[in-house]
Amino acid sequence: MRPTTEATQVAGAIATRAAYVLADVEVWSRTLGEALEGLGLEVFSCTELHELFEVCRERPASLLVLAQRNNAFAVRACRVIRGLQDTPMMVVMPREGDLIPVLDAGADDAVVARVDPAVFGARVRALMRRARPASRNGGMLAIRELILDLEKFQVSLSGKIVALTPTEFRLLAVLAQQAGRVVDPRALLSAVHQHDYGERDAQNLVKVHIANLRRKLNDSRTTNPYILCVRGFGYMLERRSALREDDPLATLIETE
Repeated sequence: MRPTTEATQVAGAIATRAAYVLADVEVWSRTLGEALEGLGLEVFSCTELHELFEVCRERPASLLVLAQRNNAFAVRACRVIRGLQDTPMMVVMPREGDLIPVLDAGADDAVVARVDPAVFGARVRALMRRARPASRNGGMLAIRELILDLEKFQVSLSGKIVALTPTEFRLLAVLAQQAGRVVDPRALLSAVHQHDYGERDAQNLVKVHIANLRRKLNDSRTTNPYILCVRGFGYMLERRSALREDDPLATLIETE
């Protein structure tokens, strides 16, 4: 890993497949950095959050890594990064009890610092495989045959307009903007209504809306549905036309 003082100096020369790491030395280890390098990523360190954003503006990263001992800072950083960057984000924390808050705050994945480097590398590889953003064209989002016009609030499937309620459209738009990532019901509903619902209320409300969306998208009539329910985690808009047999989510996906 390059010294932290070199981060902004080398920004212009960073390869497209770069990982920027904002880490505390007590949490981040050399072996984890080597695991990233083993995936073909160039690893660059930052000392401050604002430095991380400055480097990202110079050259986009393939991966952002937060390795922090302070849980409160990590949660705040996740929220800020998710609001300003669309890059997949891995968080490394000292204790298992720290993982849930950072995941709720926007981290795409999180592990404890003592994680086996080989497992860490596999998790990062899976994260980057799933985190490719949906293709965009102005105010349009395209996922397979599904097209969302964010300016006209219109959805079409295989060239045919799909009539959605305002809430259904907003839910689908949130899922489309996070295509390939699982969004938990509470975060999904909060993004739509700008209101923090209780976990049970969010699950019940979202379940009804998702059922309506799946019916209108004919998901129950195809082997390659758009909206997937990942048991115990939430919902995901699937970019791929078919799941891989070795997909780690395969055993968690519910069809109804």
